Amino acid sequence: MKYSIAELLDIPKLQTILDSLYAVSGIPSAIIDLEGTILTGSGWQEICTRFHRGNHTTELFCIESDRKITSGLQDQQRHVQITCPLGLTDTATPLIIEGEHLANIFTGQLFLQPPDRGRFRLQAQQYGFDEASYLLAMDRVPVISQDRLDQNLSFIANLTELLAIQGLTQLRSLEVQECLRESEERLQQIISSAQEGIIVYDRGLRFQVWNRYMETLSGYRAEQVLGKLPQDVFPMLEKAGVVQRLQRVLAGNGVESDEVELRAPDSGRTIWHADTLAPFRNAGGEIVGVIATVRDITERKQTEEQLRQALKMESVGRLAGGVAHDFNNMLTVIMGQAQLAQMKINPGHPLWHPLEEISRAAQRSSQITRQLLAFSRKEIIDPRPIDLNQLVGEAQKTLLRLIEESITLNFRPGADLWSVEMDPSQVDQVLVNLAVNARDAMPDGGVLSIHTDNIYLSQKSCQYLRDSVPGEYVQLVVSDTGVGMGDEVLEHIFEPFYTTKEMGKGTGLGLATVYGIVRQNGGFINVYSELGHGTSFKIYLPRTSGATPAEMQRRCTDVRIGTGTVLLVEDNEMVRNVTRSYLKELGYHVIVADTPQAGIDICTRRENRIDLVLTDVIMPGMSGSEMVQEIKANFPDVKVLFMSGYTADLVARSGVVEEGMHFIQKPFDISTLSVKIEDTFLSDD
Repeated sequence: MKYSIAELLDIPKLQTILDSLYAVSGIPSAIIDLEGTILTGSGWQEICTRFHRGNHTTELFCIESDRKITSGLQDQQRHVQITCPLGLTDTATPLIIEGEHLANIFTGQLFLQPPDRGRFRLQAQQYGFDEASYLLAMDRVPVISQDRLDQNLSFIANLTELLAIQGLTQLRSLEVQECLRESEERLQQIISSAQEGIIVYDRGLRFQVWNRYMETLSGYRAEQVLGKLPQDVFPMLEKAGVVQRLQRVLAGNGVESDEVELRAPDSGRTIWHADTLAPFRNAGGEIVGVIATVRDITERKQTEEQLRQALKMESVGRLAGGVAHDFNNMLTVIMGQAQLAQMKINPGHPLWHPLEEISRAAQRSSQITRQLLAFSRKEIIDPRPIDLNQLVGEAQKTLLRLIEESITLNFRPGADLWSVEMDPSQVDQVLVNLAVNARDAMPDGGVLSIHTDNIYLSQKSCQYLRDSVPGEYVQLVVSDTGVGMGDEVLEHIFEPFYTTKEMGKGTGLGLATVYGIVRQNGGFINVYSELGHGTSFKIYLPRTSGATPAEMQRRCTDVRIGTGTVLLVEDNEMVRNVTRSYLKELGYHVIVADTPQAGIDICTRRENRIDLVLTDVIMPGMSGSEMVQEIKANFPDVKVLFMSGYTADLVARSGVVEEGMHFIQKPFDISTLSVKIEDTFLSDD
């Protein structure tokens, strides 16, 4: 038994009872546990404590008496009675609780017959006791008959039985308390170590339990929230409807579960949690609070959002792939015919301006297609090491034409800027889309600021930047002093077709295009905005080790007149006609084929000397790539220029965008075609 007699019995009360027994009967008593600890003592006799146990020789008699008493008690006698050689009698009764011997009740010292004074006088002389004091102590020892002693022992026996019952009752109570304590400790351990938040609210909906998971999730320790109302600690809970749900559960409306989005007030970070709120009932079934379980699902939500964006991008990509070919073919015809018509008249002709408008509309339409392709990351690009400062500097004239006169453009280039690898044309797209977005945000004028800088992002820095990884970046910041955006708009600004502009004022592709371009080039973008305080887009592009040319050369857009024979293979009649007209204007002799097989047949006729094959990529029956392979089997030196209105992924499947092959994206104008043909003729392949 792990409980002591002092824990099972009311010792002070026993002391009072035995004191009363001594006062009535004059019989001394004591309760002593098995370790020798004296728990109670009534009527202790001086002849024992002062004389017999204080002398070495007489103490041996006391020790022998103790041994006999202990031996008798070990034999499980009801009580033991011992008379020592000096004539004094002691009795002991075992105190047993639930079968375990825990203590003894002693009765004594006492005489069963009047003592012989002469003998005690001789003992005083023999052991060196002060005779007068010794005899006085002897006179104080009670003298009782054996019958009275037996009656006293009977009382003590009954008392021990009552004490055993009391001790057993207390033992059971202590065991129950210990079980409850152990159960509570286990429960606390389970609550503390649970891999989800556990919260208990009282009737007033004040926090009563706040486990370790909640401390980690919220950043608040238990002592900071216990006893407080949720809305006092986390005001956003009321706005998110959590407090109202708690009130409904407390009112008996059953269990509620939900997924809640919260914005941390300190960092502004969005946190998602899933919770279940259930009534907390007492033993009588009465609702006395609410118990809530909470799980952090932020990572899951981010993954779902990434998947949603990926699916949306895939959908846009499919849309672009399905539309781009036919759309770009038609734009090639529109742009080409308008340009060819302009070449037949002078700028003062009445039709010059309408044709110019047709060309401009076609170019704008091609930009929309390109934006779709850029967002879906299927645009054909030519990334190379570039100096972002140089490209932004060259783009300023274009940007000034886009923004209003009431808007000031400031460009602050970073010193010793690192190189980034990117298609230069994509830089123009990013700047133009952000400038247009800024212009629309500043209808009454303002400042459009662009600056660049070298940035190193540490692991700690990346905790606060979405989609970021540590490393070296070139930062491009485009800021405006416009009307700004609220949280709801910020959550959706990079989604395709999402726009806050009036019908006909925007496509919802501008910022989606920027996002697609940045992600396509291994970077990431963050936006910071407040209503009435402007907007800042921060683009991070990874540093490249490639060397930037001392001065990047812009492509010449002049028309290049050439010579030679071109085999044009195109299945679309209108595109075939306008392209043939382009080639004739450029000085080439043109042979036309409307199918790949017709192109092969033309080349096999020895009288036709072909200098260049200009072919579409995707055609019925046979791809342009397959056709070229057969042609090159007989004419390995023939030059080839591919063209297509399809997206890059479909073109790649046809084996066109391999290194060393030449490609022109539809729609194209006559100057672009002339440059591409010249590049093809000048190549070594």
